[in-house]
Amino acid sequence: MARTLVGFALFPLFVACSDAATAPDATPIEEDASVAVDSAAPLDATTLPDASDAATPPVGSTKGKGGVTCSSQGSLGGGRTFCNTTFGGSEVKLAEPQGGSGPFKVIAYLHGDGAAAHNSNSAMRALLPFADAHHAIVISVLAPNKCAWWQTPTQTDCSGSATPVPDTDGVNAEAFRAVLDGVRAGYDVTLGNAFYYGSSGGSVFLTLHFLRKFGDGYPAIYALNCGGEKPMKPIAWDTSSSALRAGTRLFFTYGDQDLSLIHISEPTRPY
Repeated sequence: MARTLVGFALFPLFVACSDAATAPDATPIEEDASVAVDSAAPLDATTLPDASDAATPPVGSTKGKGGVTCSSQGSLGGGRTFCNTTFGGSEVKLAEPQGGSGPFKVIAYLHGDGAAAHNSNSAMRALLPFADAHHAIVISVLAPNKCAWWQTPTQTDCSGSATPVPDTDGVNAEAFRAVLDGVRAGYDVTLGNAFYYGSSGGSVFLTLHFLRKFGDGYPAIYALNCGGEKPMKPIAWDTSSSALRAGTRLFFTYGDQDLSLIHISEPTRPY
């Protein structure tokens, strides 16, 4: 079985993951200290990578049932709604696909700093057509500190004047795993590939911590936008095992003036 395939999409223009009207100052950044804020603009979900040519992932499904308990519902337009729920203390927006049959896939959106595309629901709306085509449940997960996945749950001030407190131990990876387990328990979810769509700080979190800690048990196609970093701590599973790597793939999209460019190529090396 082939090793994990890594795809890069490098565009000769500034691909913004920011709410700013102009490109940010390209000042060198400190490790883990600065990732662009989340974009409220609609995502281009047509560029999500497909899993059709990935290596064969584990077979079977979770056999979950009962759905989830919604604290409230929201509108995505066009008659589509989402469920507000929580798993392990994490706030989650969840939308089921239209049509299809059999075990569900899961598409998880991990926002960037500020969570604008999560709060505005623009990320979920953009992902719906892809989700319907792949019989996938869409979830948009709010970081434990409500604003940044790469910072500790206790650092709730993500303003530019606040001192960043990186989640060096990967505590947030446990929170995201609890969300995935909650969805797996409530729905019959395939044990094959999920789709993880990260935006800037969400991409940093996925490569820095979640893949390092739980990549073997949660195979996925990673669409990583404007972010990514190599793990600072030992990987918790054997990446030389083709069985554990399953069909996991990493796809990166970024611009040649991206502020995190120096870090984005690094996450592939340990895998």
